[in-house]
This record gives sequence, C-alpha cells and structure tokens, in this order.
Amino acid sequence: MSLHTLGSDARYILPASYDSVPEAFRSNKSAKPIPCSLQTVNLPSLSGTQGLGGSAILQVPCGASAGYMANPYLRMTITLKGAQAGLKATGTYAFKGAAKAATAVINRYATFVNSQMVDNLQNAWALYDTLLLHSTSQPWLQNDGALMLSADTTYTLAALRTVDDLPPIHVCVPLLGLLGSQSAFPLFLVNGTLQIQVDFQSTIAAFLNADTNCAVTGVEFSEVQLVYDKISCEQAFVDSVRADMMKGNKFVFGYTNYQLTSVSNAASASATFNYGLNVSSLRGVVMAQYETANIALAAKASPSIGNDLSVWQVSVDGRQISNISHNVSLRPAVSFAELQKCMGRLFDASISELSGDRAVSVGAAVANYAAEQPYNTERFAIGSSCQRINEGLAFSGTPCSVASIQYTQGATAVTSYLIFISDQQLLVTADGSIELVR
Repeated sequence: MSLHTLGSDARYILPASYDSVPEAFRSNKSAKPIPCSLQTVNLPSLSGTQGLGGSAILQVPCGASAGYMANPYLRMTITLKGAQAGLKATGTYAFKGAAKAATAVINRYATFVNSQMVDNLQNAWALYDTLLLHSTSQPWLQNDGALMLSADTTYTLAALRTVDDLPPIHVCVPLLGLLGSQSAFPLFLVNGTLQIQVDFQSTIAAFLNADTNCAVTGVEFSEVQLVYDKISCEQAFVDSVRADMMKGNKFVFGYTNYQLTSVSNAASASATFNYGLNVSSLRGVVMAQYETANIALAAKASPSIGNDLSVWQVSVDGRQISNISHNVSLRPAVSFAELQKCMGRLFDASISELSGDRAVSVGAAVANYAAEQPYNTERFAIGSSCQRINEGLAFSGTPCSVASIQYTQGATAVTSYLIFISDQQLLVTADGSIELVR
C-alpha cells in the first residue's frame, strides 16, 4: 500500500491506493444477541385520574429481576369537559403551541432514580414543541404525530353536541432526557426505584385553543400509564456484568440532557441573559418564542414567532460561539440553517419546514416576503451549535460554566424559552447507587 505522510506526524496518513474485499462479498459476521426474553409492561400511575394542576406519578421497581427497560413512552386519555349547551356547531378546538400537539398539557416533567433528581423540565411543553417541529419531519408530524399526539390537528364540531363533554383523545407521549435515549436502561443494576412525575397545566387556556362555540370548562387526565419493553437476560450475563462491576467498574449510561428556562421580553427590547450550566459538553442552545399575550388566552392560538429578531449571539464562558449576522425577517435561511445544525440535520433529507410547494406573489412595492414564511410566523426557533465533532463520541460538545445569550426583539412582547442541550452520563456502581456526570 502506498502512503502519503501529512506534516511531521507520521500517524496522519492518506492511502493513495487500497485494495480490499467488498463488504458484499464477505461472510455475514453480525453477532447474535445473548439469550433473553421480552415482555411489554403496562404500568399505571399511582395518582389515578387527575384534573387541572394535577400530577401523575409512575414508579418502576428496580432490582435483580427488573431486566432492561427499552422503548418507554407514556399513554393517557384526555377528556375535555363542558356542558352540552356550550358545545355548538362549527365550534373548533386544538391544542396550543406551534405543533398543536397533546404535549401542550404537560407543564413539568421530572425523573428520579433512587430519589435523586435526574431531569427537571419546567415548561416541558415548550421543549416538546421545539423538538416535534425541528427534530422530526413535517410528513411525520402530519401523519404519525397526528395519530399519536393529535399534532397539527384542529377539531370542528359538526353539530350541537347531544351529550356533555367532548370525545376523549387517546395519546402516546415520548419521554425526554434520561428515558429519551435509544439505549436500554439497566433496571436490574439499580438498587431502588425509578420514578417519573408529570405535572399537568393548571389552566385550560395554557394548553387549549377553543373558540366561543366550544365552551370547555374542565379537563380530565385518565389512564396515565408507562409502557415499556422489559428485556430479561440470562443469569450468566447478569452475573458477568455484576462481577465486572465488583472490580470497581461502573455501568455508564449516556443520554441527552435538556435544561430549560423562560424569559419575558418587552416589545422592541434587547436582552442579555446569563445562565449557569456547569456542563462538560454543551451541544447547542436553541430559543423559541411565543407572544406573551396569547399564552394565557384560550381564544388565541400560540404559534412560535420570529418577531423580527435581528441579533442572536451565544457566548460560552466569555467566548463568542458564532459571529454570524442574523435577521430572521430579511434573511431567515441562515437562521434556519444554524438551527438545523443544532439538531444535527443540516442539509439532510428530512423536511421540517412548510415554506416549499407554495406560490409566492411578489407585488410591485413588496420589499420582503421572507417575513411571511411559516418559519417566521408559526414555527420559529433559532439556535447555535456548540458541537465540536460530529462523530459518535461521548462529551463531544463544548465545556461550559456560564452561557451568555444576547438578542434583540421586534415590536411584539414575547416570552422566550431557552433550551440548553448537553451530554450527560449516569453511572451505576456495584452497590446499585448512581452518580451523575455532567
């Protein structure tokens, strides 16, 4: 094989030519899984049926016979309550937020392992909204998402209801943080319990957009359950893992961590916000913003809007991450591209925007039509990536003690939701206790 040496370090070499057997000609060398069995578990909430401001608590017992937890999600039934006389023909209702998804009912999402808090997401609906819009695809949201989350769906009453209440909506909700990982969580190694707590919105207007012909006065959250696949491995494998841990090794479970905070901004305001993170691997900072006056009004929808944002700068420990000039009304393309980079999907084939496949009328005096694109008026988010490398390495983001965000708003008073995305690891020790590595 002929090699070219690069620089003074001979370890970095480029092959000029390399002959090898094509993979298609090789024998299949894929390993077989260890002997194990699978059972889908349906775990009900300890809290029973809840209403506005209620909480659903789900506890998963851990220990020797608990196995692995894979593919977890929440299922629930949402029943909108109202007197028959107030549910009239042509009345419409939909979940609030840019994605119009049932996740709008979730105010706070938290997970605990052995009573130690791992995730604590206040205003979790805003995180769900951003991830559904920009981490999935538009065809998925309009089809699969509509079925599982009632996403992007507006309900219309065809006639005056003859009974009280609206038909129940059954949804399946993905989990975030620790249990949002694609990896299976080793319940059999943990000595204690895994707990999920979901706090629901305290007002109807916080999650529902309904007109005057649809008088919804209450809500009922029932049949809240955790569904997951329990994978039980053969005892020889369990013994080998435990024996390895008895030598001082720890089981490492990596996942994506989210931290979320909100900032209220006056019209035409410039803001500087400092947030203490203390993480070893900040992967990105994303911001979505909603008109403040609409968030608490049931009569108003609450899309995420660009609001003529003209400055967006993110600094990590005093060092500016990007010096790109943003102006979302005039040049939304670069703002959208930087957001896509945060989500790891720049120039990929998935479609999360709605701006294509439409006729654009340019009048004689029109100076700018970009401000009317759905990205600016309905589905806005902006971000800066802090990812140092795109390969599958642990802690590949930027170390950060304090993140500083500067931005300038337009003429509408908005509430901004800042999302900090980082790598985190949960370590399980031989005695079943856990440690968090940030």
